[in-house]
Amino acid sequence: MKLSIISDQISDRPEKAFPKIREAGYEYTELHNIYDKTIEQLDEAETAHVKKLLADNGLKAASLATTVYFVCPLYPNDHVTGFNEAFHVTEGDRTVHLRRLERACQIAAELEAPVIRLFPFRFPDNRKPPFGGEADMETIVSVMKEASDIAAPYDVTLAVENCPYSHLPKGEMTLELIRRTDRPNVRLLYDPANSYRAVKENVPERYLSWDLKKEVKELAPYIAHVHVKNYHYDPSVQPKPFVHVAAGRGDISYEELLPELEALGYTGALSLEPEVGPEETMESMKWMYDRFR
Repeated sequence: MKLSIISDQISDRPEKAFPKIREAGYEYTELHNIYDKTIEQLDEAETAHVKKLLADNGLKAASLATTVYFVCPLYPNDHVTGFNEAFHVTEGDRTVHLRRLERACQIAAELEAPVIRLFPFRFPDNRKPPFGGEADMETIVSVMKEASDIAAPYDVTLAVENCPYSHLPKGEMTLELIRRTDRPNVRLLYDPANSYRAVKENVPERYLSWDLKKEVKELAPYIAHVHVKNYHYDPSVQPKPFVHVAAGRGDISYEELLPELEALGYTGALSLEPEVGPEETMESMKWMYDRFR
């Protein structure tokens, strides 16, 4: 498996991030925030500059972590908002996001990135949970088919992330989406930690029975990319009791999950998204390098 880290976990200035990533022994990086933009917003000159910096530092792009369909209403009357000013996003309706997706495909071709991350639509502020029921699923399937058509000429894989802020936070839910979309260029971005911390009240009851070991076993043939981060559940911390910790020190036993995933045939990237401070980010990088290189 290929070791990677989302570069803005170190700095959104690639001049700062890329040398540190290479010094840590990593050969791949995932690109999200670059120069106060999300990756799909880069122009041609900025893309060429990033390409040169990758080459200068001996790095390859594992994935483009776009925000396509994140802050995007699934239905015209949905009201959705961002949640973190530092997490730059594409806003607008589906038409805007489709245009950004095509730009992302062009950037992926330039940077030779094999995977583009998509979201299954942020859940709205003005509808009550649960989300991801039959009507939602059918609508998202139709949108992913549109996205598949856009991406097809570019020879890139679209990877849908099970995001806890979306309609489909659990791995089982995104697996059903991929199966129903039934396009070879639409696959999974599996984030075990996102599945672990999904708010149960937001999820239809029929998707609450699988643990992470079951998800790995069932999802493995469909996974194009993996995010690695960790949480420790602390009920005394409210309103968000899932606390970010260094990747090797949380509740999720990656030492069990990742070898099983590899044994099932996964050969793609393990991409760190630690979401912790600088010291714990470097700790997470060393932990993953020591155990999974």
